[in-house]
Amino acid sequence: MHHAFKQAHIFKDLKPDQIEAVADHFRTRALKDDEILFHQNDPATVFYLILEGQFKILQTTAEGFEVILHVLGPGDIVGALPTIGEGTYPASATSLGSTLVAFVDAESFDHILHKHPLVARNLLRFATKVLQRSHLKIRELATERVERRIARALSRLAGQLGRKENGKIHLDFPLSQQDLAEMTGTTVYTVSRTLNEWKRQGILDHGRERIVILEPHKLVEIGEDLLK
Repeated sequence: MHHAFKQAHIFKDLKPDQIEAVADHFRTRALKDDEILFHQNDPATVFYLILEGQFKILQTTAEGFEVILHVLGPGDIVGALPTIGEGTYPASATSLGSTLVAFVDAESFDHILHKHPLVARNLLRFATKVLQRSHLKIRELATERVERRIARALSRLAGQLGRKENGKIHLDFPLSQQDLAEMTGTTVYTVSRTLNEWKRQGILDHGRERIVILEPHKLVEIGEDLLK
C-alpha cells in the first residue's frame, strides 16, 4: 500500500487494516509530464488518488480560455464527486512532471462508500471544502488586486505542495508563468513583471518553471493586504 493512502483526507480515521482493504480495490497508472489524465466533459467513470507528483486541474470556458482551478498533489483525490453522480468531469486534469495515480472504477468506489461510512463522511467534508474554495476563487477574481491574487496563489501552493528548507519554501514541480496567469485570471506579462519585482525585493527567486519563496511571511502580507 502506497503511503499516500494514509495521508489522504478521504480515508481519515480509518484503521490501518481498513485502509489496506480499500487500497486493494485500486490499480495504479504512471503518467509522463504534460499527459492528460482525463478531459473536461468526459464521462466520469473512474476516481483517482494522486500517489506521486502533481496535477493541474483546468477548465475551458465557453470562449475557449483555459483557467487553472487547482494544483493537486499526493493524497489529493480527483474525480470522486462526478463519479458518484454518474456525470461528467467538470474540468481536465494534466500532469506536472512525472506522476503516479491510483484509480478505481465507479462501481468499486460505490462499494467502498457503503462498506466504510467514514469515507462517505469524509467525502462530504471534501465536497464542502471544494465549494468554499470555489466561492473564494470567484471573489478573488472579481474584487482583488492582481498582485494580491498572485501572492495568495503562491502561498496556497507553498502550504499545500511546497518543500521547506532553511526557512525557504521550494516549489519543485513544473509551474510556468502561463500556469500562474491562468490560476489568477491575468496575463503572463503581469505575472512576469510581478515576480521580477518580488525578486528585486528579495521576497522570492524564480527561474524557468522554478520558484523559491525566500520570505514566506512577506508573501502572506501581500496576499492579506497587510503591507502599508
